[in-house]
Amino acid sequence: MYKVYQEVSTMKKIYLLLVVLFFLASSGSLNASVYFHQNTIKGKVVDDHNQPLPGVSVRLENGKGAVVTDGSGAFTIMANMKDILIFTFTGMIPKRVTIERTFLTVTMKSSQEELQEVVVTGYETIDKRMFTGASQNLKMADIKVEGTTDISRMLQGRAAGVNIQNVSGTFGSAPKITIRGGSSILGQTSPLWVIDGVVREDIVEQSFNDLTSGNATTLIGSSLAGINTSDIDKIDVLRDAAATSLYGARALNGVIVITTKKGKKNAPVAVNYNNEFSMRTIPSYDNFDILNSYESMGMLKEELEKGFYNMSDIAGSANSGVLGIAYRKMGIYDEASQSFQLKNTPQDLNRFLQTYEKANTNWFQTLFKNSISQTHSFSFSGGGDKNTYYASLGYLHDPGWTVGEKVDQLTVNLKNTFFFSDKVDLTLSMLGSIRDQQAPGTFDSQNDTYYGKVTRDFDINPFGYAISTSRMLRPKDNNGNLEYYTANFAPFNILNELDNNKMDIGVKDFQFQADFKYKITSKIDFSTVGSARFFNSTREHKVYEGSNTIMAYNAASSQQIRNSNRFLYTDLDKIGFLPISALENGGIYKKTDNSLLSYYVRNSLHYADRINDTHDIDVLAAQEVRFVNRESPQFTGYGIQYDRGYVPFTDPHIIEKVINEGQSYFNLDRFRERTVAFLIKTTYGYKNRYFASFSGRYDGSNRQGESPKSRWIPTWTLSAKWNVMEETFMQKVKSPIWSDFQVRYSYGLTANTGPATNAYAIFTNAISTNRRQPDTRESILDITALRNADLTWEKQYASNLGVDLGFFSNNLTLSVEAYQNKSFDLIDNVQVGGIGGELEKSANNADMKTRGLEVTLSSNNIHKKDFTWTSAVNFSVYHQEITKIKLRPNVFDLVTDNGGNIIGKPRNSLYSLDFRGLNDQGLPQFNIGKDGKEDITIKDVDMQDRDKITDYLKYEGAVDPNLTVGFSNTFRYKNWNFSFFLYGSAGNKMRLKPIYSDSYSESFVPSRDFVNRWLLPGDENKTNIPVIPDKRLRNQIGDLERAYNAYNFSTERVANGSYIRVRNIALGYNLPSSLLGKYHLTNVALRVAATNPFLLYSDSKLNGADPEFFDTGGVALPIPKQYILSLIVGF
Repeated sequence: MYKVYQEVSTMKKIYLLLVVLFFLASSGSLNASVYFHQNTIKGKVVDDHNQPLPGVSVRLENGKGAVVTDGSGAFTIMANMKDILIFTFTGMIPKRVTIERTFLTVTMKSSQEELQEVVVTGYETIDKRMFTGASQNLKMADIKVEGTTDISRMLQGRAAGVNIQNVSGTFGSAPKITIRGGSSILGQTSPLWVIDGVVREDIVEQSFNDLTSGNATTLIGSSLAGINTSDIDKIDVLRDAAATSLYGARALNGVIVITTKKGKKNAPVAVNYNNEFSMRTIPSYDNFDILNSYESMGMLKEELEKGFYNMSDIAGSANSGVLGIAYRKMGIYDEASQSFQLKNTPQDLNRFLQTYEKANTNWFQTLFKNSISQTHSFSFSGGGDKNTYYASLGYLHDPGWTVGEKVDQLTVNLKNTFFFSDKVDLTLSMLGSIRDQQAPGTFDSQNDTYYGKVTRDFDINPFGYAISTSRMLRPKDNNGNLEYYTANFAPFNILNELDNNKMDIGVKDFQFQADFKYKITSKIDFSTVGSARFFNSTREHKVYEGSNTIMAYNAASSQQIRNSNRFLYTDLDKIGFLPISALENGGIYKKTDNSLLSYYVRNSLHYADRINDTHDIDVLAAQEVRFVNRESPQFTGYGIQYDRGYVPFTDPHIIEKVINEGQSYFNLDRFRERTVAFLIKTTYGYKNRYFASFSGRYDGSNRQGESPKSRWIPTWTLSAKWNVMEETFMQKVKSPIWSDFQVRYSYGLTANTGPATNAYAIFTNAISTNRRQPDTRESILDITALRNADLTWEKQYASNLGVDLGFFSNNLTLSVEAYQNKSFDLIDNVQVGGIGGELEKSANNADMKTRGLEVTLSSNNIHKKDFTWTSAVNFSVYHQEITKIKLRPNVFDLVTDNGGNIIGKPRNSLYSLDFRGLNDQGLPQFNIGKDGKEDITIKDVDMQDRDKITDYLKYEGAVDPNLTVGFSNTFRYKNWNFSFFLYGSAGNKMRLKPIYSDSYSESFVPSRDFVNRWLLPGDENKTNIPVIPDKRLRNQIGDLERAYNAYNFSTERVANGSYIRVRNIALGYNLPSSLLGKYHLTNVALRVAATNPFLLYSDSKLNGADPEFFDTGGVALPIPKQYILSLIVGF
C-alpha cells in the first residue's frame, strides 16, 4: 500500500496547489461569511402557487451570510434589521427583500426565460422549444443510486431505449450498454460518451465477447470509472439521428452527454461534503441449489462402490480432493506409531471420510467479506462578477468484497470560468483520477472448438470457486493449518493461491480542457474547445513460487504425471525422453501497459436570432480535429525470484517452450487514429409552431480505405417538429387538462468507423515456430489481415416519429417514440478461399434492420405543502433482424454464452443442440440430421461444422433483452423522503453454466439436479440428467467428453433471461432550517439505502444465479447486494 499512499500524497499536493491557484484567480469574488451576534431571521420561501421551494439560495447583499432553504422551503439566517436579503433559484425571478421583522414569507415568481428548458448536445445548448430530436434529460439528483460509483450503471432503467446489462460488477469493468438495440454486428455497440462537450475516448475497444470474458483487460473497460458521480449535474441521452446529428460518423450507436457541475456568478462560497459507507452482503448458499457436504459424500461413496476411483488413478490425477488426501496418508509411514497415517481398510477410510462429510464448508464465508467501502467527496463553488469556480476532491476506499481484491481511487475536478468582459469568457478545467487496485491473478480464457468448451488456466475466481467446489473440502485442517488438495497435478489451497497469485492495477488519468467564447455581436458568437487527455494503466500479474501455478510447472513426481502434465517442457531433440520442468526457480511476472494520448480541437460559429417575434433562426458551423494514440506493450518474465531481491533466474527451456507453443513472451500493440470533420446545422422556426432543421457533417479518418470515397463520408439529417398547441384550433379547445402536444419526425444517415482496421494489409513481425532447431528459426512477416482498399464506414439510415403530450400544466407528461434503423455496410468476415494466404478478410458486407417503440411517462401525483409524490416509468421494445451477412459461423460460435450471427435473426442469437433424451445407458442423445432428416448421435457432434448447421440447431432467442422497463416513485413528507426503483428486462435467453462432464473430480460440487440423474435402466423415461459414466462405459463408448460438452450446449441447458429487480430503496431525512441556521449550515441530509436487495422474478432454472451476470471466471464478479449509509453536509 506504500505505493498507493505515496501516489495519494502526491495527488493531494498537486490538488492543493491547483486549489490555491484557483483561489488566487478567484480572489476578487471570494467573500468569507462572517457571523455576528445579530437577530435570528427565519422565513419560508414559496412559489406563485404557494408551494414551498427547497434549495433556494438566500444571501445577505453585504456578503456576510448565506443559507439554502430546506425541503419545506424554510430558512434561518443571522442578520440585522434593514439588511437586504437576495433570493435566487433556477426558474424563478431573483428577489431582493429588506428585513423588517424576524419572520419573512417570500413569494418567488416564475421566469419564462429561466424556465426555458434546454438540451445539451455537447456541441450546443439549444432551447428545447426548437429541438427536433429524440432525447431525455436526467438530473443526477433523480437517478442517484447509492453504493454505485460508475455513472453508466446508474442509468439502468432510467431512460427509454437504453439497455444496460451489468455483466460484471468488478470495479473498472464496463456494463454492456446499447441504445435502440445497437447498430453493429461485430464491432462495439456502446454509445458515445461526451463530458462537457468532449468525447470520452475508450481506453480499449471491447466487443460484447470482450466485455463478458472476465479477462484482466475488462478492469479498464469503463471509460467513466475515474469520474466522481458527485461532480455530475445532469445527463442528456440522445437517441435519434436528429439528436445525434452533429456527431455524424461517430453517432451510429447513440450519444450520452454528461454535464458536470460549475460555479454560479455572484454566489457566496458553497462548501459541500458527502460520504457513503456501503456494506456488501456475503452471498448465501440458500440462493444456490448446491449440494451440501453430506449429500456430496453420499455421491462420492456411491462412486467408490462403482469403482470410479482407485489409488493409482488418484495418484496420477490432475485434480483430487478428499480421496487424494486419504490415499496420500495411506502411503505415508509414521515411524513414531509404527503404522501408516491411514490404514487401507474400508473401516478406516469410512472414519476418515466422516470428518469431511460433516465439514459443510461455507466457501462464501471463507472467500467473501462483509467489508465496508467508503466514498468521500469534498467540493466548494461560487463566483463573483468576473469569474465562477468549482473544485472537488473525491476518495474511494474499497477493502474488497472478496479475499484478494481491493481498490483505492482519488479523483479531482477543477473548473474556473473567467469573464473578461460581456463578450469574452474562458473556462479552464481539469478532470483527473489515480487508482490503485488489486485483483486475483488471472490468465485469459481460451475457446476449445474441437471439444466444445471454454477453458481458463489456473482460474481462482472467488465466486466461481465457491459455487463449483465441494463443501466437503476444508480451507484449513484440524490444527488450523492450510489444507491442500490437488489441482493441475500440484498442491492447491484457494487461500494460499489468492495470496501467491495476484494482480496489481495502477491507473492515472488526467484530462485538461479549455473553452473560449467570444460574442462577436448580440447574435453571433465564436467558440473554441481544446482538450488533452493522458491515460496510463499498468497491470502487474505476479505469480509467486508458492503458488499452484508454479508448482504445476514443476509437477513431475511420476512418469504418469510427466506424460500428462502439459506445463512441463518437452525437448523436441530428445525423442522418447520424458518432459521436465523448465521453471524450477522463481515465479512469473507479467506486465501489461495501456496508454492513451488524445488531443481534440473544435472551432465553431453560432448565429441565433428571433425576427419580429415570429421567425427563429439558429445556425451552427464547426470544424474539428481529433488525434488519438493507443499503445499496449506486454512482457512476461519467467524465473523471477520474488524472495531474493527480484533477481531473475531464467531457464532457457521455458522460453523455448513458450516459442514452441506459438506464443511470445513480449509484445507491443500500437494504434493511431486521426480524424477531421466539418459540420453545419440550421434550424428555422415559425411562430413557435413549426420547426425544421437540417444538419450535415463531412468526416475523414485514417482507419478507412485509401480511396476518397472510402475515407471520407458525408452524413446528414432532416427533421421537423409541429407544436400543435400553438395552432389556432387548439387554442379554442385548450383546457386546464391539456397543456402540451408536439409531433416530431427525423430521418438521416449516421455512421461509425467499425471494428476493422485492414484498410491496408496488416503484417505482423513474428518468429517461425515450426522448425525444431532453435538456431534455424528466423524472423518472419505474418499476414494478419488482408488488405481491403475499399474498407469504409458502417452506416445507418434512421427514422424516428415522436409525440410529446402534457396534461394538467405538465404535471403528467407522456412521450412516445417509434423508430426504424436500417444499418448497412456493417463489417463482416468474408471468406476468400485462401486467396492471399488467408481464409477470410474483413469487409463492409452485412446489413441489419431494427425497429422499436419507446414510452416515457412521468407524473407529479401529489404536490402539497408537506407532501409530494412523483412517479416515472419508461418502457421500450424492439425487433431486430440481420438481413445480409456472409459470415459462416461454426456450431461452437452459435451455442456459446454470447451467441452468434445468422441471417434472419437478431444480433447475438443463441442456438442449442437438439437434445433427444437419454438412451438406455443414461447417455445424452442429439439430433444432427440435415435437410429435414433425423440423425441421432451421442458423441459425433462436430463443434467445428459450418455446413447447414441451422438445419439441426434450435434457435432459442437473442442473448440481449429486447424489452426493458423502469419504474420509480419518490415520496416527500416534510423533511422526510422515501424512494424506490424497479427495473426489469425480458426477451432474451441464457446459457446455463456448463457443469456436466464425462468425468468429475471429487472436489467438484454438483447442483441438486444431480440427485435426479440416471441411475438404472428405465430412468431415461423419468429424467434428463445424464449418468455419471464409469470406466466400463467410457471404454465401451469412447470420447464421451464431446458428448457431455454437447449436453452443456443443448436445449436442456437454456434458461429464460427475463427478470424484475428491486434496484434501489432509500429513506432520507433533511435537517430543518431552524437547526441549520443555528450552526451556520446550508444543508444536512442523512440517507439509508439498499441497492440490489432482491429479485422479484427470475427463471427457476437459474438456481439463484444472477440473470445479468456472465459467470466466466477470471476477474468477473456479480453485482452485490449493498446497504448504504450516506451523509451530506453543506456550509
